[in-house]
Amino acid sequence: MLCWHQIKKRIIPMNKLLSAIAVTVATSALAAPLSASADVCQHEIAPTNAYKEAVLFYPCDLDGALPAVTLTGGYSNTYRNLQWLAEDMAEAGYVVLAMTPPNIYGKVEQWRDAHLEGQKTLVAVAEDNDTPVAKHIDTDRRGIAGFSMGGGGTLLAGSILKDDVKALAAFAPFLLEEQRNVSPTAPTLVIAGEKDLLITNESITQIYDHVQASANKNMIAIYADGRHQQWYRAEVTKNRESYTELALAWLNLHLKNEPSAQTTLKAPTPPAEDTFSRLEAHL
Repeated sequence: MLCWHQIKKRIIPMNKLLSAIAVTVATSALAAPLSASADVCQHEIAPTNAYKEAVLFYPCDLDGALPAVTLTGGYSNTYRNLQWLAEDMAEAGYVVLAMTPPNIYGKVEQWRDAHLEGQKTLVAVAEDNDTPVAKHIDTDRRGIAGFSMGGGGTLLAGSILKDDVKALAAFAPFLLEEQRNVSPTAPTLVIAGEKDLLITNESITQIYDHVQASANKNMIAIYADGRHQQWYRAEVTKNRESYTELALAWLNLHLKNEPSAQTTLKAPTPPAEDTFSRLEAHL
C-alpha cells in the first residue's frame, strides 16, 4: 500500500517565492471560466467580509441531501481559476461553494478565513429556502479543498474546525515556515508536484509530517512532473484528470463512505511507475 521515493529538497527564499508567485500567476487572476457543464448549475452568493465572490456549483438534478465542500484557488486567483474542479465535483454529486478572498494578493490568513466563513455559509444556505440548494446539503458531511494559498488556508481552517469537517484536500499548499505546524484531525489529502518551483518539497515534507501527527487518516501524492501552473492556468491541463480522480476519490471515501474509492487511492491512474515521486496512503 505504501511506495515512495526520496524527495529532493529545494529551498527558495521567501521574498523570491512571493515575487515568483506574483509574476507567474497575476496574469491568470481574471481568467475566463471554463465552459459550464449542462449538468451543473450555479447560484451566486452575496459577498461577506471574508470573501468578495462566492458561487455555488451543484448538480442541476438535485436529489436528496448531498455532501458539500468549500473551494478556493491561490495567490492572485479568483474562484474561476479552479472552476474546472468545482464543476467536476458538482458533476460527481457535491455542492461546492467556490470563493474569492477580499484581497487576492493578501496573506494566507485570508484564504483560511474564507473557508471558515464558507463553512458557515454552507450550513446557512442548507436551510435558506431562497437558495436552490435548500434541503439539499447534508451539513454533517462537509469538506474543505484549496490550491496554493487556498491549500494552506484549507489546512489552517481544518486545524481550527477539527472534526466539524470530515475531509480536507490541500493542493500544492503554501504556508510560511512558522505556519506549517498544522493540526487537522479530519482525513487530509495533500497533492503536490516535484517540479513545482513555487512550493518547495521541503515545505511539503514539513507540512505533511504535521498532518500525519494529527490526522489518523492521511495521504500524500507528489507528481514527478507536477507543476504549479497545472492547477490554475486554463491552457495548461496536464495531470488535471488525475488530480480530479484523486481528489474525488478522497472525498468519496470520507464524505460519501464509498469503500470502492480505496482502490483508486491505492492505485491511481495513470499507472506508470514514474508518475509519482511519492505516494503514501493511510486510509
